[in-house]
Amino acid sequence: MRRITLAAIAAMMLSACTVTENIAIDGSGSVTSGSEIHVEQFFVDVLTDFAQFLPEDDASIMDSAIESFGSDLSTRDAVLYASTEKTGENEYLIDFSIEGIDDFIKGFGIEGQSLMKLTDNSFSFHLDMENYAELKEIVPFLADPNFEVYGPEYNQGMSEADYLEMISFLLGEDGPGAIENGLVTIRISVPGSITTAENAEVIDASTAEFSFPIISFLLLNDPISFSIGWE
Repeated sequence: MRRITLAAIAAMMLSACTVTENIAIDGSGSVTSGSEIHVEQFFVDVLTDFAQFLPEDDASIMDSAIESFGSDLSTRDAVLYASTEKTGENEYLIDFSIEGIDDFIKGFGIEGQSLMKLTDNSFSFHLDMENYAELKEIVPFLADPNFEVYGPEYNQGMSEADYLEMISFLLGEDGPGAIENGLVTIRISVPGSITTAENAEVIDASTAEFSFPIISFLLLNDPISFSIGWE
């Protein structure tokens, strides 16, 4: 029962959190990622209320969701290791390392993927409605009916104002503000000196940063993309 409902939990967590993802790429193509996640208290309260309808568990519903995600990730092909840790109140850390992006994504049955491209001296990410289906294969809860009603396929073309009005109706008046606070920041370290950066800010010689609001992902009215090159 608890595992079945984790899709709904993950949906709310994704919709109302701040994520800082630190990605390190080495010269062999291996990728290490550390995600720092802070969940808005409003949605923690929603999950706590929701937990009343689930079987009792020693762990909190949010703790169980994070732990389950890490356990599932550790079973995937090309994953060298995966771990999760609760670092504070409503704060979590997810660490994992993969041998290579293409091998990792192929483990989900995707051939010729277009989400991420890594070469000897460049990395790019591109997400839009055309390849959103690829992301759903990698992150299965995105295809769950509990999440889909909040996601871009169900709300394609909706304005941010209309979307936030819908959230207010579904989750209460605190919902829109919690979602508006949601932000994803991706910080990438590369094995060389950065020479080009598109839609990304160069932090130092080998590090670039890309950020986008959670609502941009939930609607996907415009592509989410960035690329960097190095030598």
